[in-house]
Amino acid sequence: AMQGEVIHISATSENHINAMDMNSDYGDGANPVILKSEFILSLCEQLMGAGEIGAKEKSIIDRCTANIYRKYIRKYEGDPPTLKDLYDDLMRQKEPVAHEIALALELFTTGSLNVFAHQTNIDTRNRIICYDIQDLGENLKPIGLLVMLDSILNRVIRNRQQGRYT
Repeated sequence: AMQGEVIHISATSENHINAMDMNSDYGDGANPVILKSEFILSLCEQLMGAGEIGAKEKSIIDRCTANIYRKYIRKYEGDPPTLKDLYDDLMRQKEPVAHEIALALELFTTGSLNVFAHQTNIDTRNRIICYDIQDLGENLKPIGLLVMLDSILNRVIRNRQQGRYT
């Protein structure tokens, strides 16, 4: 009745939200790569376990995040990077621990739970959006909730830039 959109998200859904989505307003004035790096660190902690990520892992994840966004943030043209790009950059690193991180992400980047490793193919500009995560599953739920919150943050920032209340 209000012309809203219900977006069903699950491992088998055709709907995708890119966990790495970023536009020129991301960060609301702060360095967007730093904020996205913090987000990716949180995501990796959810996937690998908080006790599994030490200083070395954090440094490598931060380096790879900066690597994959370097070209994109110059003009914010084209598609933003995806988790698959992060996986590929981790695999290009010389440190064995980078390959271990990539292996931990594999299920969610190139494996069967890769729903957040594709470009976003849904319209997030609708006035009312409902993310249906009922069928997300236990393995995808922690990452799914983080991605949904980041997507909502992107929307709130975009609305603020346009003078809209959220």
